Amino acid sequence: MSKNFEIQELAIAITAKNLNPTVMTPDFLKYTGIVPADWELAREPVFNNVVVQLFYKTGVGIVAQPNNVTIVEAIGTKQLAEIQIPKITQQLVEKLSQVEYQRVGINPRGFVTFNSDAEAYQYINGKLLAPGSWQEFAGAKVNASLQLSYALQRGIMNLSINQANVQFPDKVAPAILFSGNYNYSLLGNTPTEKLQDLQQIISNWQVSVNTFQQLLVEKFLTSSEAPKSISVFPPMAKS
Repeated sequence: MSKNFEIQELAIAITAKNLNPTVMTPDFLKYTGIVPADWELAREPVFNNVVVQLFYKTGVGIVAQPNNVTIVEAIGTKQLAEIQIPKITQQLVEKLSQVEYQRVGINPRGFVTFNSDAEAYQYINGKLLAPGSWQEFAGAKVNASLQLSYALQRGIMNLSINQANVQFPDKVAPAILFSGNYNYSLLGNTPTEKLQDLQQIISNWQVSVNTFQQLLVEKFLTSSEAPKSISVFPPMAKS
């Protein structure tokens, strides 16, 4: 197993009534100052009534669907101060302040690499799951993933654990992928109060990420695998 766990991606997902994805045009985002004017799209955008997908060369993506928008960032070697999606999300919410916001999710994702597929398989099926005859049927081993949920004081922390392969420039490495979702219902009796709560949660995004890391360190990873910082691997995991 690799020496430490790394977060590779961070996303902020917002649910709101009457959110129309077609407003998320590149020109709207640029002219309102939500994204910097000099940002270039990494590929041709997807734009229709069902979904809008905009991905920038900076590693930031915006995916909008009816009543939902997700802002995601591949963090690479960025320092904390260089992570851009909290500010972008706050600016987006400010410009769309008349939308009735309902929930927000802070979603970090990362992985631990292993020396072989067998070791990664054993982590789930040997370390996390109890052995039993159910793990094999008709000569085939079970492929397992875990979906866990923790009802914490402020919101629900969901954790998905899956075996994956990570594409590096020079190799493909077996890994275990940890995907977190800290899901907050917005507090307040009015849309204005919920908007204020939303902005506060986004401002405190590091608290959510730290909670995710604490859960992994205390319950799923040994000290040598524990996350050392917010820095992430640039490659993406392929399940």
